Formats: sequence, structure tokens, C-alpha cells
Amino acid sequence: MYIRDQYRLVYKEEYLGSYYFFSGGSISYSVTSYLPDEWKKDPALEGLLKDIEQKRPLRSLERLISEDKRVPGLRKAVYTDGDLRLERIAQETGEKFLIYRRSAQKGEEGYSERDRSAPHDEGPKTPEGMKEWASWYCFNKMDDGTFEAELDEAWWWGGGHNDGGTIRTAIPEDWHSLPYDEFLEHVITLAAAAHYGFTADELKEKQGLKSFFGFEQNG
Repeated sequence: MYIRDQYRLVYKEEYLGSYYFFSGGSISYSVTSYLPDEWKKDPALEGLLKDIEQKRPLRSLERLISEDKRVPGLRKAVYTDGDLRLERIAQETGEKFLIYRRSAQKGEEGYSERDRSAPHDEGPKTPEGMKEWASWYCFNKMDDGTFEAELDEAWWWGGGHNDGGTIRTAIPEDWHSLPYDEFLEHVITLAAAAHYGFTADELKEKQGLKSFFGFEQNG
């Protein structure tokens, strides 16, 4: 069983919970552990303050997922009702544009001779010799027509420490109204790419990236 669809619920700009639709037909709603006392008495949140697992949609949220409550002008599905906001979490389509892959050999996709390491300076007691690097850097096309920047980082220290993780950051839709070169200047600030030495000029060199982002038809 896998997550077929997922939504994020926000109340007064604070995360409230997640709404999941699973492939097997089941539905669940998971609430944040942080619940201010005043929320518990708020009639706008009736039925939304406890975890739920069932076979039918959650009535209070299904009323929110309607065209009259959808925020216009966005590819991303966002619905609002007063202080409540429900945002669909876009899923990857599998279409991606690879910029860099640490394990790539010369001639393979994502190969680069440029160093992608950076000093690891997390906290005052960072072990001497600890280093960090980017394992890969790419862009993902999402199933709602939006895009995401993705970078995987790793940290290592010869004494045995290994850590890191994948950073995924949505690219704001309004950036697509910018000229392409300016768009890339913004994109390079996401997912810690600049920290690992990636530059907008480097992205401009990538053949096919402009088309991937849909700028060819925009001139």
C-alpha cells in the first residue's frame, strides 16, 4: 500500500495535520502534536483535532476540496476557508533533470570534475576533519506541473560519523514569470545548492534545462 494522494492542512499559518489517501482505499488524517489550548475550543476546527483512520473521506475536509474554495491562478492545488488552508502535496512524475551525481564516471550523466565538498562547521564542537559534500543535485517535475529542487548531502568524519539527507524544496510558481537567467539566479538559492558551489552560470550551461522548465515556449 502506498500514498496515492496527500494534503497538508494549515490553520492561522500553523501546521495542523496531514490528510492521506492510500492505494488500498483507506484514508487517514494525522494531527500535529502541537495543539494550542485555544484551538480545542475553536468551532472552525470541529472534527479536525484527532487522528482518524477510515474508508470514507473526512467530511469537514471534503467540503474544503471544492473549486469555489480553490486559490485561482496556481498550478498547485490550494484551498482556503477563513483561517484554514489545505495544500495538496505534489508527487514526483519521474521526470527529472540531473545536474550532478558524485558517483558518476566520466562520460556518464551528471559527471563533473568540480569539487562539491564544503567545510562542515555545525556547532562549536565539530570534530576536526569532518567534511560534507553533495551526492547529487537535480530538478524534479511534479504531477501538478510545478517543479522541485533536490540535493542530497552527506557528512563524514574519519572517526566513524556518517550523516546527511536529501533536501527537497518546491520552486515558487511566480518565479516562472521572471526572465530565464533571473529565474536561475533565484533557483540556485534553494536546497543548499550554492553552499556546495553550484552557480547560476553553471545551470545556464546545461543544454535542455531551459526546455525542461518550460521556458522555450515563453521565449
